[in-house]
Amino acid sequence: MRLQSPPTLSLLLASASLFLTSSLLPAQPSDGVASEPTDPPSSSATAKSSASASTTSSLNNEAAPASPSPAKLTTATQVESTLKALNGLLDQYRRTGNRQAEAHVLGAIASSYNALHQQQRAVEIFQSALGIWRELGDKEGEGTTLAHVGDVYRAWGFPDQAIRSYRDALKTYPDTADEAEVAAILNNLGLAYFALRDKKKCVEYLDQALADYRARRDRQGEALTLTNLGSTYGFLMNDPHKALDYFQEAVTELELVNDRSNEADALELMGCIWLKLQKQDMAVDSFQRALFLYNRLGDARGEASVRKQLKTVSEPQGSDAAH
Repeated sequence: MRLQSPPTLSLLLASASLFLTSSLLPAQPSDGVASEPTDPPSSSATAKSSASASTTSSLNNEAAPASPSPAKLTTATQVESTLKALNGLLDQYRRTGNRQAEAHVLGAIASSYNALHQQQRAVEIFQSALGIWRELGDKEGEGTTLAHVGDVYRAWGFPDQAIRSYRDALKTYPDTADEAEVAAILNNLGLAYFALRDKKKCVEYLDQALADYRARRDRQGEALTLTNLGSTYGFLMNDPHKALDYFQEAVTELELVNDRSNEADALELMGCIWLKLQKQDMAVDSFQRALFLYNRLGDARGEASVRKQLKTVSEPQGSDAAH
């Protein structure tokens, strides 16, 4: 299954696109979990704000929460091409002394290294950007970069470090900060606590994020957070009926905002919950709907994940016995 988290990193990539004519890759890759995941899913950047919410895809034995997810990750070659262009811009801004632009480009470079799974380098470069924002006294830039660092640590599998970065980001943001960024960080804090199996904190932060998204009428952020709550109740709290309510609400919202990728993820997760309830017909219906969407999107990994689930449903019990 896929966790969803509103993107911090996507903001940096978006700002970098102001400098580059080519489009930048999404900052954080998404991970997968299956029918009942054991490890918390990592995040994929997808929001328009500077904080990121994530989605988890392919299902395992435990599922995790979700948040707005971005475009499909580009190839390593494309990322490296983007890095080359960004490094050229970095040299240019350093020569002209444009510190703010330098910090933005450093953030985009760090996001690119994160997409290449070079997390340590990504964190180091984000720290360089952080120093510039502090030098400029730009609290929003500082807070956003701290949130990005949290995204990297969370996807990297270090939820404790992620939580520290997210908390520092919330403390740093000025009162005038974009509410979407704050909501995304709250969502991602919930995901970090999901990784730690801290049910209370996970639900607490996801509920806060949901309230914030609803207050600002951000339907996509709301839907992704609903998906994360569905995963939390379904796979962490062991309350499948409540999980189904959240997933159904999320699917309805995602249909309305035409977010087919996250809709497919939510349907796949819903199918896993129906399996937990031993409702094979309902599970197959959800999986088939997810498969249709993955196919339309050209999401080969999503298709493979759902086909694996469908194969599990169709296998008669005891099929693994010796012949």
